[in-house]
Amino acid sequence: MKPQDLQYTLDWIAIRELVAEYGQAIDFGKDTGDWSRWVNVFTPQVTADYSRLFGEPVTMAREQMAQVGGEALAPFSRVQHATANTVRTHFKSDTEAQVMAYADVGHFFSLGGVPQEWTIVIRYTHDLEKTPEGWRIRRVMLDPIHFRGNPLGLELVKGKRFV
Repeated sequence: MKPQDLQYTLDWIAIRELVAEYGQAIDFGKDTGDWSRWVNVFTPQVTADYSRLFGEPVTMAREQMAQVGGEALAPFSRVQHATANTVRTHFKSDTEAQVMAYADVGHFFSLGGVPQEWTIVIRYTHDLEKTPEGWRIRRVMLDPIHFRGNPLGLELVKGKRFV
């Protein structure tokens, strides 16, 4: 365990800020089309594991994450990542840590002019690395815990037809 001195406190604060920025930067990217804030939370090579929701884990250059975010959120008019808390920060060394955090992520869209919402309660697990740029996410895993809202409407917005 890392000694709980001033450096521990500074690292702990920086990690909490990074985890909050992860979600806020996604919302900013969706709202503005500028994904640079989100790209900057990652190490130059990042593994994105969203396989519990869709696809397979993939390792890529962090700049590619902008395309991943833009495409994944294309059906929605807005998103809101409410990162509730950082559950646990485990320092593996002075330059590596793992953090878990819960988020309530609202996805908003319109169906036939009627506002709709599809929300996921998520546990994120971030493997972090302390780089010359500061703490960055080397691997992210999304673990959906609960869904609420209109999943059928979501499928229709994505283009699914039943007839």
